[in-house]
Amino acid sequence: MRITSTSCICPVLVCLCFVQRCYGTAHHGSIKVTRNQTKHIEGETEVHHRPKRGWVWNQFFVLEEHMGPDPQYVGKLHSNSDKGDGSVKYILTGEGAGTIFIIDDTTGDIHSTKSLDREQKTHYVLHAQAIDRRTNKPLEPESEFIIKVQDINDNAPRFTDGPYIVTVPEMSEMGTSVLQVTATDADDPTYGNSARVVYSILQGQPYFSVDPKTGVIRTALHNMDREARERYSVVIQAKDMAGQVGGLSGSTTVNITLTDVNDNPPRFPQKHYQLYVPESAQVGSAVGKIKANDADTGLNADMKYTIINGDGSGMFSISTDRETREGIISLKKPLNYEKKKSYTLNIEGANTHLDVRFSHLGPFKDVTMLKIIVGDVDEPPLFTMPSYIMEVYENAKTRTVVGTVTAQDPDSANSLVRYFIDHNSEEDRYFTIDANTGTIKTAKIFDREETPWYNITVAASEIDNPGLLSHVPVGIRILDVNDNPPELAREYDIVVCENAKPGQVIQTISATDKDISANGPRFHFSLDEGLSLNPNFTLRDNEGKSKTLIYKKWVSVFSGMSHLTEQLCSLSLSGGENSNLSMLNWLVSRTQLCTQCV
Repeated sequence: MRITSTSCICPVLVCLCFVQRCYGTAHHGSIKVTRNQTKHIEGETEVHHRPKRGWVWNQFFVLEEHMGPDPQYVGKLHSNSDKGDGSVKYILTGEGAGTIFIIDDTTGDIHSTKSLDREQKTHYVLHAQAIDRRTNKPLEPESEFIIKVQDINDNAPRFTDGPYIVTVPEMSEMGTSVLQVTATDADDPTYGNSARVVYSILQGQPYFSVDPKTGVIRTALHNMDREARERYSVVIQAKDMAGQVGGLSGSTTVNITLTDVNDNPPRFPQKHYQLYVPESAQVGSAVGKIKANDADTGLNADMKYTIINGDGSGMFSISTDRETREGIISLKKPLNYEKKKSYTLNIEGANTHLDVRFSHLGPFKDVTMLKIIVGDVDEPPLFTMPSYIMEVYENAKTRTVVGTVTAQDPDSANSLVRYFIDHNSEEDRYFTIDANTGTIKTAKIFDREETPWYNITVAASEIDNPGLLSHVPVGIRILDVNDNPPELAREYDIVVCENAKPGQVIQTISATDKDISANGPRFHFSLDEGLSLNPNFTLRDNEGKSKTLIYKKWVSVFSGMSHLTEQLCSLSLSGGENSNLSMLNWLVSRTQLCTQCV
């Protein structure tokens, strides 16, 4: 009889369902397929119109990892044509036939000769056939069936991504999610509990917990403080068989670091500090440092320093070094020990990045008092003026007093001071200075018209410490005296036309003086009274530096020329009270009548 696919597959499906319901038990009961009905696990009978003969076999399952000395029995093939007389021969082909699976060709019993691993191959597809042993003709057509490898719990759960490194902010709420870990189990998840994983925590309590089903790690305490403890090593276990005794397990490590939040205000280690600063410190230079401690890190520890009050707030300033988080104290104005010996500063250090969630832990600032002691330093003498301007008349005799410079020792010792002139140029040699009094005197006679101004440098040093020097510039102005007579501005060649009219201007005469205006112009012009006056010419004062020569009447060209030449007056010029007479006789000889004038 030829069995159809229905009569072959239905018993197999019944076996599979039955085995899944009865975990861990091997079943080798025989299910016979009769001529016109199929047997089901529930005992129901479904009537079919089938051929008279068909296949019969047991449930085909094989346990993995079988380690017994004998081959493992798998099942039995049986044909309705088999009368038990050995005339039927069973043949097995397909995956593993003859190597893994062998069959007794007379009884149809199938055995597994090797230990199988379900995680490598879950099932095998084979083909069975019954033939007549005498004729070698098929009694039944070839039929396909499956041998399924039945799972056992031989694989432990594995964490593929560990170990883990993760962070969580400090002071987080209890139950804050940190990380979800996942373990995989290579066993069959559809069969029993071999692949059912449960998570637990082996190390890390009471700080952290893990959800047994999801593997989510959470914080288990309130307000975990990074400053108290920063790092935690948590060991998580994954166990199969739903965590039951005998289940296999695997573990992983989760390294958790608490990240910082601004939950710590800055604090000065001391409430009072003292700083020594010498009075010689340069303006703008750093004279000291101060620092407030903050247990936080990064931006949460950044702070700014300010001077909030104190009598030294005008003398000192403070800035913040962002690298070291120190307050740098600098000098704003020069110090003077003799005037003020100490200063007080109240300094505040405050965080610049606040977190409102932790404002109740504040205030996030602190104040300390800094007393600055000014140190006495031996300073060079100090001149009473930053520079001096003095005056002396030209032509003054040597050793004439020009002026006096004064310097004093600013220190409390008030040492005696000595003066001297730095002879760095030739100008310095025109003067001398009294080493004790600082009085400056002339060493030469001066001519203002040659050099009107001198610049010298006077130095002062203490007798007790000659190496400390101070310098001051001294400018000396040479004053003018009337020591230069007026001079005609140029030579004059005067020409008078013979037809010149009375009152006509024939020449303007100018004069110069090397002295300054107070001792030079304005000039006084006059005709020389020592010579006989020529009535034909007059001088008119222009109220300045010149006189105008005027022709008074007609002159005969022929009869009057020689007489004019002889009788023309000379001029005299005077400037100021001390007049210097300049005879202009040459003017007479150079004045002539022009016969060519039109």
